[in-house]
Amino acid sequence: MKYDLAVAYRIYPGVSKVPPVYPHDKLQLARFCLESFHKALEGITVKMYVLLDGCPEEYTQLFLEFFPKEDLVFIPLSKEGNKRTFERQIEILTTQEDADTIYFAEDDYFYIKNLKPILDVIRAKKADFISPYEHPSCYTDDHKVPAKKEVFENQTYIHVQHACLTFMASKESLLQNKKIFQIYSNWFASDYTLWSIITLGRDFFKYAPYLGRIAEYTMINLKVFGTMVMYGLLRFLTNRKYILLMPVGTFATHLESNFLSPGVNWDTYFNGKN
Repeated sequence: MKYDLAVAYRIYPGVSKVPPVYPHDKLQLARFCLESFHKALEGITVKMYVLLDGCPEEYTQLFLEFFPKEDLVFIPLSKEGNKRTFERQIEILTTQEDADTIYFAEDDYFYIKNLKPILDVIRAKKADFISPYEHPSCYTDDHKVPAKKEVFENQTYIHVQHACLTFMASKESLLQNKKIFQIYSNWFASDYTLWSIITLGRDFFKYAPYLGRIAEYTMINLKVFGTMVMYGLLRFLTNRKYILLMPVGTFATHLESNFLSPGVNWDTYFNGKN
């Protein structure tokens, strides 16, 4: 069977960051997020690869509550952690033959809209990558690329330089950028670095003025920009860049209390779930 979407969903039994709901109960948090993801996939046929990183049996049962067994592939792992499970997602989604459109999913995202419009944009080749998450930092980040707006099916998107690691793409775009994504696991764990190499092209040279700012020479910045030069210089010189879109009017939010998507009254979704 050919599916609309192949999903690699990674989940582990710990609570990271500070979620606004179920901060001390990961199983309930996972159910809350997975149920919303299931609703967001209505009308989309999905093959789900589930990376269970150190999860007890109840997490397997959780997925069986929402998805048909024949659409699920369970991959039990022994506490491999964030970097290695992301590397496994890359391998799964670049080698699977179930769908031409793929999705990287993390277990702490809450969805409020159906993902079909995003799927349509990717299928129509209007973008290479789309985040479902309107990240507030994209409006405050000093290093952002001036935003270009696009409207598809009455949904507005903006071109952004970076996103998190929950996103949709064509398998083709993922394959073309596989080695760049692998930097996260094999070299320096910064999603900012990966996306900048993928999206900037010659816009990278906007950073030239920072060379004279000694205060900017922190270890983290040296790692970020050193990695960008090591792995992205040819792309920057040849202006090879891919389109990454972010919705204006979010489809989902990362459940990190300090970085919830703007413009939504999240209390209406989270009330009574603490």
